Formats: sequence, structure tokens, C-alpha cells
Amino acid sequence: MSIMTAMKNGKNDVNAIPAGEVRTALETILASSVFINAPRMCRLLSFLVEKAISGAVRDTSEYAIGIEVFDRDPAAYSVSEDPVVRVQVGRLREKLKVYYATLGSGSGIEISIPIGSYMPVIRAMNAVDIDFKQCCMLVIHPFKCISYHGDNVHFTQGLNEELMHQLFKAFGKIIVPHSFFTSGDTDTESRTLKNVSNAGANHRLEGSVQIDAESIRASIRVVDVSVGCITWSEQFDRDAFFAITLQEELASSICGSLKSFFGHE
Repeated sequence: MSIMTAMKNGKNDVNAIPAGEVRTALETILASSVFINAPRMCRLLSFLVEKAISGAVRDTSEYAIGIEVFDRDPAAYSVSEDPVVRVQVGRLREKLKVYYATLGSGSGIEISIPIGSYMPVIRAMNAVDIDFKQCCMLVIHPFKCISYHGDNVHFTQGLNEELMHQLFKAFGKIIVPHSFFTSGDTDTESRTLKNVSNAGANHRLEGSVQIDAESIRASIRVVDVSVGCITWSEQFDRDAFFAITLQEELASSICGSLKSFFGHE
């Protein structure tokens, strides 16, 4: 038995992936550290992938998933009143993105769930996809504000958000938020670097923002997580004024420099 794969840009392709290979890929995902401690996510993903293999599109309606996966009572379950399926599928999408951006970056098969659908898209990854992910994995650590005035902190937070957006547009799925690797406990930075490296990421972006009455300085660096050394560093100086346009311009400059560093231009 084989299933149809969907390729990039929404174009359908007639390539078929044997069901056995899809199930093997699924088992690898479920055994990963991203999923192994999330039994409901595992059950949901397994259900959806099996329906994709069998072509049972009708069995992946929100109501059917609620009954089969989340054990809702058929006599009382209402999808309009109980959002469990929408919430959990949204979380599953994010977990799959994290998995393929880290541990699964070298996978030959990618499983994703498009927005607006519960039926998985399963496609074969080509060598270019795999090589690109493996050579450019970038973990984003939020920049620190070292000028502890309220406006300064808010400006730095806005810069973090704008930069994350622009980097994702430039690099795609290789961008991973640093929060995925931190548990909120007393883990040290060295342990975090080890976790990032073990997950398959190559680089970590970090830095700080310093603001005084006249200027803003963003000091940015890229750390090679395999050895813990700095491989790129640059400072960006601007006149001090707190506006979204400055956050956009500064983030654009940082993103452009990173694209040159990683050979995207």
C-alpha cells in the first residue's frame, strides 16, 4: 500500500511513499524527546497518520477526532462548545514544526498538518531540503535589555518579536525559539547549549540592547553550539527613539547581516 504525497507550494505530486516507510517515520517521531512525554499528542498523530494512509478523509472531521481520540461522549459532544480538537491539533502542528526543525531535520519523510485541515500532508524530503536544514539550524535566544527603564525593556521585547518574524521569513523552518530548549527550572546555560546541540541545531543567536538618552546599541553574536564559541559578532548603532519603524529597520539590518553570514545572499 502507498499514499500520495503533497509537495511544496501546494502542488500535488504523483510520487508514492510506501505505507511501511510512513509508519517507520511515525514511530521515530513518537519516540523522540519532543513527543515521548505527550501521550495525547502521540495518540492524535497516530490516528491522523493512519487515516491518511488509508485515505479515510471523512474520518478526520473534528467530530470524529473528538470521539475516537479524545473519548468524547457521542450523545453529548458538540464541536462548537468543546474546542479540544482545535486546540490539540494546533499544538500538534507546533510540535511537528519543532521536531522537523531540530531532531527530525535529516528525515526523509515530513508529516505536517496544514492550517484549516486535519488530514496530514506526507511528503518525501529531497536532498536540498535536508542539507539546508542541517547546515543552517538557528536557535533564537531573546535579546537582553541591559538598560532597565520601562520603555527600554518594551523596545527590546518588540525588537525580539520583529526579528523573529523577519528571520522566519528569510530562513523558514530552520528558525527555532530558544524556549523550546529551556524548561524554566535551574538549568545552566551550558546545559542549554548541550540540549540545543543534541537536538541537531548548529547555531544560537543571542545579544543585548543598550539604550541611553542619545543612542541605541544592539550587540549581536552567533554562537557555534557544538563548541560554545562565537563565530560572528556585530554591533548596530541607531539614534534613540522608541518607534515600531526603528524596530523594523533594526531587525531588517540584523537579518540582512545574518543572511550574508549564512550565505543566503
